[in-house]
Amino acid sequence: MIAAGLRFERVRPAELAALARFAAEPPPESRIGDVRHGLVLVTRAGVPVALAAVRRSFVPLPAWLPRDTAVDVTALGRLRHEHRATWAVAGGAAVLHRLDVALSRAFDPSADLLACLLPLAHEVRAARVAGELLFSPALLDEVPIPAVGQVRSAFDLLLPDDRTALVYAFGPQGLSFGLIAEKRRGELVRVAGHDALGGIAVRRAQWKAAVPRILQETAQRFAPPAVGVFGDEAALRRIVFGTEPAALPRALATRDVILDPLPSWLGVLLGLDTAAKAAGTARSLLRRFGPAGLVDRFDPVRLTGELQKRLGAENPLSRALGFDPLAVLARLQRWQDG
Repeated sequence: MIAAGLRFERVRPAELAALARFAAEPPPESRIGDVRHGLVLVTRAGVPVALAAVRRSFVPLPAWLPRDTAVDVTALGRLRHEHRATWAVAGGAAVLHRLDVALSRAFDPSADLLACLLPLAHEVRAARVAGELLFSPALLDEVPIPAVGQVRSAFDLLLPDDRTALVYAFGPQGLSFGLIAEKRRGELVRVAGHDALGGIAVRRAQWKAAVPRILQETAQRFAPPAVGVFGDEAALRRIVFGTEPAALPRALATRDVILDPLPSWLGVLLGLDTAAKAAGTARSLLRRFGPAGLVDRFDPVRLTGELQKRLGAENPLSRALGFDPLAVLARLQRWQDG
């Protein structure tokens, strides 16, 4: 899925920095939190011995934390909230050594990187089940770890061979980042930056006018686009980080986000997702202004399911992966509720 010899072509450091900020710094109103704000509790036989804030080095253990009994998830969650950390993990040297051995055993420089990482995910899950690793919040315990073949099937659905996928975000000063991913023979073989297209100018608020040229140059220099996401960076952040119930349909309606090309699988996913968010918004309005009792009969989950049956559409990624990725995304968007 990811070629061992993955090539990067004319990806500017400024674009990578903008992409990193996009992924790591959610809007203030988001319930996800800054993923860089993490907490690591070092234990010995389950008993806490040291505490480190990822961005501040080691910090003192609080007086309320027992030094003679094993730490539990409740205590770890309290530590996370006291330090206003987005996530926290607790573990000892023994389990870390075992994970390191597992990674060394699975890693093969010439193999698909995905095939190397999935066995490690199983080791982490086993350590969590055994109580050797604690996580706060424990968001995805119920999500099955897919097999390599399942992930490859999903990836082939997302991006067929000999095609490209484009992701572009535009800010007040013009282009924030633009990346082009090229897939050949079942693997992602190249990631290119916008400069690889020959210097197409993007003038601030006029970015929409550049989209056709970007698609045309991509097809000529790489492979025909299979899916393209172009959008105002603020609108994309609202969608990804779940800050507004109807951010996606609103952005599509105002063309703050343009999907071109729009493959059929994405149309199905967006149709179902948009319906669910619109139904949730309508329910909120009914709760505020509607007749008593009407809101109780307005079930967005049921309505979305009925819509899916009527369309005869099945979430194709759920079929490939064995779980619903949109449900996972929705759970991650409520990270701080965990």
